Order: sequence, then structure tokens, then C-alpha cells
Amino acid sequence: MNEIYQKVTELIAAEEIGAYCTVVETKGSTPQKPGSKLLILPDLRNIGTLGGGCVEAEARRQAIGLMQGGGPRLLDFQLDSDYGWDDGLICGGNMKIFIDLPTTKEESLMFTRLQELEDEKTPLVFATVVKSEIDDIKVGAKMFIATSGEQRGTLGNAELEAAVPGESTEILEEDAPGLFRWKDGAVWVFLDPIQPRPLLLIAGAGHVGQALCHLGKWMGFNIAIVDDRVDFASQERLPEANEIIIGDIAKELSKYPIDHMTYVVIVTRGHQHDEEALHSVVESNARYVGLIGSRRKVKLIFDDLIELGVPAERLAQVYSPIGVDISSKTVPEIAVSIAAQLIQVRNSKHPDTHFDAQPARMPAVKIGT
Repeated sequence: MNEIYQKVTELIAAEEIGAYCTVVETKGSTPQKPGSKLLILPDLRNIGTLGGGCVEAEARRQAIGLMQGGGPRLLDFQLDSDYGWDDGLICGGNMKIFIDLPTTKEESLMFTRLQELEDEKTPLVFATVVKSEIDDIKVGAKMFIATSGEQRGTLGNAELEAAVPGESTEILEEDAPGLFRWKDGAVWVFLDPIQPRPLLLIAGAGHVGQALCHLGKWMGFNIAIVDDRVDFASQERLPEANEIIIGDIAKELSKYPIDHMTYVVIVTRGHQHDEEALHSVVESNARYVGLIGSRRKVKLIFDDLIELGVPAERLAQVYSPIGVDISSKTVPEIAVSIAAQLIQVRNSKHPDTHFDAQPARMPAVKIGT
């Protein structure tokens, strides 16, 4: 999402027009859900997706037409045989897709601020008018309301702007985008909750760490990875990483700002490094801490840390051995099993839940090197 916001500001600065498309409502079976986004660039390349297939192709066709001369528009798709015959997929649902054409300096400043607030880990709701039958409320009008109290932009009507924050509270709590229909449906406002991206902090830039770096970025995590080997912790090997830290693994972890949105995965090259790394983070506020290794190795590490004064109840919250049991054997499979567990924890509505998934078997080869 950040990539789309950044590109929108670049297009506005260059006085170019892109089509910013968003799924704003779905009913029944659909290829994507509300909040899915696609930005069509002036050279007709895409960033993001609306789910592919005929619906995206038709939305894209109409959006390109609007880029040549037109205004924001709300499209309505009934996913019947008209949109499923050529690929064998007839979902039977309904999708509403809003096509926006941001061009103003005010919109550029708003998208820039959205990125800043995400970096500051401030949740917010981004409100956009997608339909209006009231003259002073224009389709495409925007504002956001942050949990910090900051509010920017305008919807063109003071009464509507006063109503949006109350509607936004539940949207943000449920992290579920939706349409707010105001004045008996005379105005539709799409409310899009924007939560800060979680951070995946990977200890160990070996083969598993490298594979997890790639998967984690794909899953929507910001990535920080730490290792003491310059040849492993490099931009060439880890192009998806937002931050690469080279230094003593345990020391770097101990001073890293870990919070409730941090997911720590320990996949270093050896028993001693793993133990020291876990010692550095086990009593932090991390949402997730996972440690790779066999049950025997894990028990030895836990016994050592208990002797050092780490409470057993803290160690009980560590996911170790790590990953969801998919009988994985290869490095990519192990990375997938860990990624699946990260998704499981991230998508849980109850932050204190600890899943008891059995880990995948570790291969005989050395992992983390």
C-alpha cells in the first residue's frame, strides 16, 4: 500500500494522471475484498491488484478511459456469466470498485502524510466520497482521522465530517473497510482503516532468513534482518529488506526497539547464537517470537535460560520448534511453514492467543548457514 501512496505523490508532482482503483464493497463470492487496490500508471503498468480476471480487465479498461479525460467514478460489477465465461470462474457475487484520479497538491500532501503516519505506527481511517447526490459534496473528496486526533482533508460538508469519526471507530477496531451510507444513501463514503505495517525482525541472514525475508515482504511485513556476517547480510542477497543490520546478533537485538507489532524469528547459524538471540528478545513486548531447531536443542536452550533467570512462562510463549506442520524438509518449505504461522498469529483477533501448532521437521542439513 505504501508503494501506491508514494507513487501517487510522484505522479501528482510530475503533473501526470494515474487511476487509483479501490474495491469498496463486495457481496457473495468475489476474487478480492474491500480495501484491495490497484494503481494504473500513465504508461499503463499496474501496482497492486483487484483480483485479476475479467473484472479487473474491465475496471482497468474504464479507468484508462477516464485517465484520458474524465472524473472519479464508481463501477458496479455483478459476477455472473458476463464476467466468468472466459476463465471458467463464475463467482456469483457483486463488487463495487471506485476509480479515483488524484491530481491536486492537497491530495499529494494527504498521501504523503498517510505514509508518515504509517511509519509512526499511528492507525487511521481514510474516508473517500464515492457517490454523492448532494451538490456541495463532491465525489472523490477525502479526509483522514488518525487515532492521535489528527484530521486532514475535507468532505465538503461539516455535518458529514462530524459523523465520520463515530463511524470510523468500529471500522478501525474490526480492521474491516466498508461503506458508510449517509442521509438515506444520498452520500456514500468509503472508510478504509489503515493499520501500521507489522515488522518482521529476522535474526540470521542464512538460507532460511533469506527465504523468509522474501516471503515476509510479500505478506505485507516491513523487514529488518540482523547478522554478523557482511557477505550474508547484504542488499544483493536481501533486496526486500527495509533494514539490514550488521553486528553482534544478540547485542543488536537487545537494543532494537521491539514493540507489540514486532514479530521476531530466530534462524541463526548455530545453537549458541540462537540462545543468545532468544535471551535478548524473550522478555520483550514482541507479538511473536519463534526459534528454529529440534525439540532437543530447544529444551537445552530453555534449560540454560531458566538457569539465567528467564521465567518459564515467558519461554512457554515462544514458538519453538517453529512453524506450522506441513511436513516441510527443504529450506523454502521451512520458510513457508514459518510464514504460515506468522499469518496465523497476525490474523488472530485475540493478541494473547498462543497457537499450539506442531512444527515442521527440520532437515538433516545445517540450517541458517
